[in-house]
Amino acid sequence: MMKEENPQSKQFWDGVWNEEWDRDFWKRVAPEIVELIQSQTPSRRPEVLDLGCGLGRNAVAFAQAGFSVTATDLSTAAIAHLREWATQLDLPMRTLVCDFTRVVFPPESFDIAISVNVLYHSYQEQLARAVDNVQNWLKKGGIFYFTCPTREDGDYGKGIERAPHTFEMEPGHMHYCADESDLDRWLAGFDLLSRKKRDHHWNEEGIPRFSSRWQVLAEKS
Repeated sequence: MMKEENPQSKQFWDGVWNEEWDRDFWKRVAPEIVELIQSQTPSRRPEVLDLGCGLGRNAVAFAQAGFSVTATDLSTAAIAHLREWATQLDLPMRTLVCDFTRVVFPPESFDIAISVNVLYHSYQEQLARAVDNVQNWLKKGGIFYFTCPTREDGDYGKGIERAPHTFEMEPGHMHYCADESDLDRWLAGFDLLSRKKRDHHWNEEGIPRFSSRWQVLAEKS
């Protein structure tokens, strides 16, 4: 069940994934997701939610490991690609086109929830509410992994500041950059298992780029 979507953000992300769908980068599973999958077993924690799955690299990885996956994304283009990819691989998967700030699931529906490079594309209040929702959707002892930019991120301050630490990079493309106090507040209903700050430098068409991300792993209390 879901409520009305944000049309401006949806238009932005449909544009992104229509352009990016064939890039190998977006099909490579991040090492921390590989580690998470290896640390869990489908028989013990079978139900996985990928909140904001993009083209589906992490959803596919969990499904291939034997988990029952529900994958959601705001972008119709992204979900269409994932459905085609899952069909080609003969992987059963539940997929939904929806806004992560508005989707609704029954309480205690999932054993694991992940949201990689997604939740911060919103205002802080929406992000906090999304974390509260994930806590409600997880079973007791359920695992939650998510990432979010730090305030040292290379994109901090770029675009129009719509709210404190919240920048609209392009129409429909929001970035909220968090500090440790944000994480502590959002995760009040969780036991923190791991909180790392990962910095990454690279060149994009000859231009130096820098990202700084929180990588957070928590367990529902």
